[in-house]
Amino acid sequence: IHFDKMFCVMLHCILLLIVSPVVRSEVYSALSDLDKLIKTEDAALKELDIYIREQEKRMIELRRRAKRMNAAHIEALENAKEYLFNPVNAFLLIKRLTIELNDIELITKDISEHILMSVSDEKPQEFPNLEDLEGAMDALIRLQDVYNLDTSVIANGIGGTGSKMLSDDCFELGQHLQQIGDTHGAAKWYKEAYNRFTLGKTSLRQKVKILEYLASYTYTIGKVEEALAYISELHHLVPDHESTLHQKTFYEDILWYQQEQVRTTLFRSNRIPSSKASMSSLTTFKKLCRGEIQRNVSETSHLKCRYVSNLSAFSKIGPFKLEEMHLKPKIVIFHDVLSDTEIELLKRLAKPILERATIANQQTGKAERSKDRVSKSSWFPDEYHSTIRTITKRVADMTGLSMDTAEELQVVNYGLGGQYDPHFDFFHWGKLKEVNRIATVLFYMSDVSIGGATVFPKLGVTLEARKGTAAFWYNLHSSGELDYSTLHGACPVLIGEKWVANKWIRERGQEFRRKCDPKDLE
Repeated sequence: IHFDKMFCVMLHCILLLIVSPVVRSEVYSALSDLDKLIKTEDAALKELDIYIREQEKRMIELRRRAKRMNAAHIEALENAKEYLFNPVNAFLLIKRLTIELNDIELITKDISEHILMSVSDEKPQEFPNLEDLEGAMDALIRLQDVYNLDTSVIANGIGGTGSKMLSDDCFELGQHLQQIGDTHGAAKWYKEAYNRFTLGKTSLRQKVKILEYLASYTYTIGKVEEALAYISELHHLVPDHESTLHQKTFYEDILWYQQEQVRTTLFRSNRIPSSKASMSSLTTFKKLCRGEIQRNVSETSHLKCRYVSNLSAFSKIGPFKLEEMHLKPKIVIFHDVLSDTEIELLKRLAKPILERATIANQQTGKAERSKDRVSKSSWFPDEYHSTIRTITKRVADMTGLSMDTAEELQVVNYGLGGQYDPHFDFFHWGKLKEVNRIATVLFYMSDVSIGGATVFPKLGVTLEARKGTAAFWYNLHSSGELDYSTLHGACPVLIGEKWVANKWIRERGQEFRRKCDPKDLE
């Protein structure tokens, strides 16, 4: 009905445009005038035929897009949770509901608005926006960087567990990298988009855009011969394409005048650490996440597993299973300290009130959003639920520390490619430093298929995320000085989902629990 109305209106407009210049009354009164109407009808039918052909082209394109989206949707419905565990699938879903719906709107605005209004009227729906799409692309870029993944590995769905990306999907990532200034990364994804032309689903318009960008960016990074090959292919594809012949001649001239291939400065990622020390830590962080650094026997031979029963009255009845991960500073894992029932309750309490996690600005001390930490969190005081109180009491029993000045329990869900770059849990500034975080307890509330470990770059320690366990370490020396060796970060979640809960314990009230040792400075 909607399309029929639109068709009738369009037909009426065509007829008006054709006949309006010669409209006059009483054409029936003379045969010569009626003869002219034959020509008018002929013109009207030709315009109508043009309109019908255009509409048929639009419908063919709409059916093609609908078929592609429907195939992906059916795959997602088979197991929605497992489907979204793969970051490539999550990116493609968000892309379908942003860019691809916008493309449909360009094809026919009336139809796309009708779809959106119908879906929204039936039941309130959440549609992602361009910020969500950028976040999904940032996640894939972060995973590629940390885990040193080839573009083809990601584009093939990461180990075959996700959907394959098409040429236009790869192109979007290249375009995003170009916009944030990562020229080298952009060229990689444009090349991947080019390699996927053979899938047979790339439009001429996309091919032209990809070849244009590839020629431009490969020239920018000094690969003039490759740039010439791309521009030559573009010239062959669209001989009358604007400026292509000029660019082709320009690249040929450069190769002619230079004795060897041009090597311009290779533009690196814009994510440049601020110092050599931080660069070293970030490099080690990534290597630890990839499992490239393993501690030798001399470092691990003194580590033990044991039952702990001397920290509280409760631990004498029910001792804790403790695994030593590092001796100085002390880093341990407590096993089986959070039940499945408690975990599901914490998730249920947290989900409705999750908000984007923040980090403390090192200069101002104020909380702010950052790409260094990609997650959402909720905070729970002990009064919120009896289970929260039980967990706080358990932390006291595990650590032997007072909870009087401890912070509220923070429950965190890591999103697409979720990570937390290397950081310290202690504070550097002002009054907060006077009541600093003496220790951290980190509960793992889920197993992560690939990724998601907690790593300490300065110590070479890796803590795998295992459901029901809890990591514990001191952030301060027993002298009260800051322990910079506790620099740690959360590796990106490559496949799966990650839930954790943090309990930060403040130093005030611990005077008789952890005695001060002025000599302990390093």
